Amino acid sequence: MIPDLLTLALLSLLGGLLALDATSLGQFMLSRPLVAAGLAGIVAGNPAAGIATGLLLEALHLAVLPVGASRYPEAGPAAVAAAGAFAGSTDSTVALMACVVFSMAWGWVGGRTVDVLRRANARFAVPAAGPLDPAVVERLHWRALWIDAARGTLLTLAGLLLLGTLLETLGWIPFRETWTRPALALSAAAALASALRLFGRRRLPLFAAGAAAGALLLWLR
Repeated sequence: MIPDLLTLALLSLLGGLLALDATSLGQFMLSRPLVAAGLAGIVAGNPAAGIATGLLLEALHLAVLPVGASRYPEAGPAAVAAAGAFAGSTDSTVALMACVVFSMAWGWVGGRTVDVLRRANARFAVPAAGPLDPAVVERLHWRALWIDAARGTLLTLAGLLLLGTLLETLGWIPFRETWTRPALALSAAAALASALRLFGRRRLPLFAAGAAAGALLLWLR
């Protein structure tokens, strides 16, 4: 559902800050889905919902690393929108599935806005020819940062409004409770498996040992 006005504003500002963390400023990994969704859950007053959303999104984004000028889905604002909307919705896997699917699509939209921003920066964030004034460089740098923060804020706000409206009309969503839970589990498992290439074949035995230990713990419970 759509959060109240204050929460909506706080979540939007959080999305703007996390958009900066992706590449423009810091890169403290705060924009990773697990952290971003967890923070959104805290802001929305439902940390458990934020962590649940973030765990699934992190599994799906594990192989996505914002390195260099590569194109990638923007996870931070999308995760904030998904967790913020899910935090105030009915605690069902149908709503969670809708939030995860929406977040993946919204991350793609965010990635396209990053492309547009980079092209715009190439035009107006470059000093004019001639002697280089440090004050001008600093001012252009700050302007680029403010624009990126505004982009992330508006992106998060639009995502919260769209997803909140969608969740308030759950009857339109073609998901069913009976298959959303296994679908979410299988999606997370497939995403984790696809990320194995990041660690190389030498670490596959460690992964197998960890998976076996986890399965044993689940069986003992």
